[in-house]
Amino acid sequence: ALKKDCFRLIRNIIKKRFIFDTDQMKLVVNSIVACRVDYCNALYFGISDYLVNQLQLIQNAAAKAIVGLYKHDHLGETLKELHWLPIKYRIEFKILLIVYKSLNGSGPEYLKSMFTYANFNHSIYLHEPRVLTHFGERSFAKSGPKLWNCLPLELKSCSSVEIFKSALKTHLFKQAFNII
Repeated sequence: ALKKDCFRLIRNIIKKRFIFDTDQMKLVVNSIVACRVDYCNALYFGISDYLVNQLQLIQNAAAKAIVGLYKHDHLGETLKELHWLPIKYRIEFKILLIVYKSLNGSGPEYLKSMFTYANFNHSIYLHEPRVLTHFGERSFAKSGPKLWNCLPLELKSCSSVEIFKSALKTHLFKQAFNII
């Protein structure tokens, strides 16, 4: 249903393309389409590659609508130019942001209580709970610490949410587009 609704919205936006310039198109597409894809996207962690690709198709179509490419045109570096993270990395971004907020007192107490540090002498690594099923691997209690433990130390020690968001997006952007 999400894919069908988003493509319908993108088609309707493209019909009105002549009204907007590129910046306005980006604003319209972000506010109407991207927010639907991002809604509860932390739940998408661990879904099949097929489903991630379906979500990526929506994002690609939205990017094409912004820059005026046609349906069968090659996307190329468009996502990079728009400074958009691919879907897989958007999902990781959302989970890591929630973990950061939880660990630093900005998140709800019930989320903070999910996390324990692996070693009580330092606060670098979170304990990853043992799970027995695939659904357990996808749970926030498992995926949050797993992703957090892969972050570099300078990201984990950011002093504010805004600094963390900016540094995390840069880190994931470099991973996504193989920038050194």
